[in-house]
This record gives sequence, C-alpha cells and structure tokens, in this order.
Amino acid sequence: MIISVLFLIISVHVIRKSSSSFDIAANFLTRNLGEGIKGPTINAIASSLPELLISSLFLFYFKDIEGFSAGYGTIIGSSAFNIAIIPVIVFLYIYITKGKDKVFQINKKIVKQDTYFLLGSILIMFSGIFIGIKWYWALFLILYYFIYIYYVINKRVVENNAVKFCLKKFIKDNHLNFKHKILYAEEVSRLSALFNFKLFRIFFNGKVNTFSSIIVVILSVIIIGASCYLLVLATESISDILGINLFIGAFIIAAIASSIPDTFFSLQDAKNDKFIDSFSNAYGSNIFDICIGIGLPVFIYTILSGSIDMNLPITRIGFIGDYILGGNLFIWSLIILFVFSVLVSLIFIKSKLSIRNMIFIFILYVLFLLSLLMF
Repeated sequence: MIISVLFLIISVHVIRKSSSSFDIAANFLTRNLGEGIKGPTINAIASSLPELLISSLFLFYFKDIEGFSAGYGTIIGSSAFNIAIIPVIVFLYIYITKGKDKVFQINKKIVKQDTYFLLGSILIMFSGIFIGIKWYWALFLILYYFIYIYYVINKRVVENNAVKFCLKKFIKDNHLNFKHKILYAEEVSRLSALFNFKLFRIFFNGKVNTFSSIIVVILSVIIIGASCYLLVLATESISDILGINLFIGAFIIAAIASSIPDTFFSLQDAKNDKFIDSFSNAYGSNIFDICIGIGLPVFIYTILSGSIDMNLPITRIGFIGDYILGGNLFIWSLIILFVFSVLVSLIFIKSKLSIRNMIFIFILYVLFLLSLLMF
C-alpha cells in the first residue's frame, strides 16, 4: 500500500511540475491567438493527455469490458471534476488573493457554446448503448472533436482578431525576463530545476524561443505520458488492497490525479486575468477526454480485436441499480453526467460567480459522486 501511494504521489508530482514548463511553451507558441482559443485547444489537448494515455493503458492491458470500464471511469470522473471543482478552486484563489471586489469575468457566450458541444459528446457516448462499442462509433466521437476544433478556431478567431501580441504583458503574465533581446524563464538553480522539471532551465539554460518551446512541448508530453504508467499501477494496486473494482478505483483515484494539469493550467490563466481561457480549458478538456480519450483507444482496439461486449455488466458497489435501469452502470453514469453538466453550466451562464454558487456547485459534485457510488 505504501509503495502504491508513493507511485501515486510521484506521478501527480511529475504531471503537475512538467505542466508548468508546457504552459510557458504553449503560451509562447500561441501568443498571437485570441483569448478563448488557447484554452480549449492547445491547453486542453496537452493537459488531457493523461486521461488519454490512462484510458489506453487500461483498455489494452485489461482488455474488453474491464479495461474499457476503467478507462471510461477515469474519463467520467475527470469530466465532473473539470467543470465543477476546477472553477471552484480558481474562483476561491482569485477571491482570496485578489479580494472579493475583483471582477471575475467570463464570456457567457463561449461557456454556452462549449456546453452545447460537451452535451453533444455525452449524447454520442449514450448512442453507444444502441450502436454498440464498435469502430465506427469511436470514429464518430473522434470526428465530432475535430468539428469542435474547427468551430473554435474559425469562430473565435473572428471574435478575437483585435487582440494583439504585447511583449511586456506576455513577459509579465509568464514570469519571464528579457535580457539582450532574449527571453528567459525558470531562472532557478540546476538542482531545483531537476526536482521541479523546469525543462527550459534544464535543456536550454532558460532561453525561450520557437525551437526551445517546441522541444519543451514534446518533452512535456513524453514525461507526462511516462508518469501515467505509474498512476495506472497505483490505481490497480490500491483498488485491489481496498477491495473495490477497477472502475471505482479509476473513477476516484485516476480521474482526480489526471485532472491536476487541467487545474494548474486554469489557475495560471486566472492569475493572469485570462478568465475566458481558464473556463474554456475545463470544458475543452472534457470534450477532448470524451471524444479522443475514449474514442481513439476504442477505435484502435476495436479495429484490432473487434467490438467490446457491453452485455458483460460493470461491477457495482451500490444498491440503487438493483431497482432501476437493470443495474446498467454505463447508462446511469451518462445520465447523471449529462444532468450534472447541465446544472453546473446553467449556474455559469445564468448567474454571477459568487461564494454561494461555488458552494452549491461543490455540493452538486459531491452528490454526483454519491449517486454513482450508490448505484
């Protein structure tokens, strides 16, 4: 148990720290993009790589329904965490550090757009009950994500084409230094850089340019991916020790741990007053998780091994399923995720962000967890 917890802590540490360097690199490479585009695209894709890799590892290692259910549990748990807990953490951070009078602005139109796409991805997941978990169902999920990206880039570029790159603001937002016409980041000791995975400092002496940023993005992805192996091992081991099935272990442990990058990306954007990106990252990550995090590994697996047999039930630990839906945890989890996403999104769209609303969202998240565990 101690070793498993240690693996879990190490994997979370690596994911969190390497995400910081990636954020600088992503900000530099996308510095000319309008606000509201980087969050749901570049940041969302990279910060959601843990969910994609974990889902793939579960499916190809355990195979068929057990592997699918574990990857699926990770995605469902992470989706709820992203749109509920991340905004709560971000709001409370701004409320505490910058004062209650700080205006936390979000673009409700963008939130509404992302909500529609998120709900659409959940409905496509629901169609798997009737279509079956087959290669063309997975391909439909993947294509839907590219439709979302096409919409975001083409629609939001128009809405944000007045945004110009400002070097001084970019330096301030990303805590950089400008010396002799060269940008520098992560100016810490070599030992601290190694422990905290400060990739610009380790490999480029802190220099930030197009080449170093591209390399840092690639290295960050590799490092985050490698840490997912430890996370999967820890999840399996802890689940066995606690005597719970792998779906529940993934739903709680892997889902929350894999959402760490999303949390820090959103926090960093909010600290820099980029509230639109902060929220769009959470929603964009969910759409990526469902469409690519589930769609891509299932597409590859079903091409190689055939469709996944959903007639084999996912093991439950609650009692509600004894009375409704024939105990189908797949259907139940999608229903409560859809309802939960609608309720949380309505709060963001219709109401002002406040302590009261954040508490209400947190309560909804707790109820979401309990409703799934008790099924």
